[in-house]
Amino acid sequence: MFENIFNTIIDVKGKIKDNIKAIMDITLFCHRKNIELVYAESQVAKPKASFALDNNAQLLVYQWLKSLYFPDVHASNILRLINLEDCRLYGMKSHGCYILMQTHVPLAYHDLLSKGIWDPLTKMNHFFRDLCFIKLQNTLRGLKRISSR
Repeated sequence: MFENIFNTIIDVKGKIKDNIKAIMDITLFCHRKNIELVYAESQVAKPKASFALDNNAQLLVYQWLKSLYFPDVHASNILRLINLEDCRLYGMKSHGCYILMQTHVPLAYHDLLSKGIWDPLTKMNHFFRDLCFIKLQNTLRGLKRISSR
């Protein structure tokens, strides 16, 4: 899920669900003029989504991620997965996605996305953080019960 959200906001070519077929469906079912396909001569272009960052903002996100400091055990290898030249994030493991999704994504996009996009994204991140915390609490309770036997 992290990769879908991250790639969609960063607008990584070939990794997003916001493709021409999806826009055609939106045009057909939702009648939203601001996101319809643009036909120019023999080419079809899709408009830039309101939630997708421009190139400068993308570079800011990658530079910010690269500048983060993580303790050795926590998520230290994330820094090695960021390529500033290509503006890409390579080889994320599930723990790294977990760390970025729940703690750093709301911070990274705070000043770059509009409030109408940033708020739901942050609420979703908090929901997953709380969900994982509840699961961790239940696991700890179960371990305590087992060890007390």
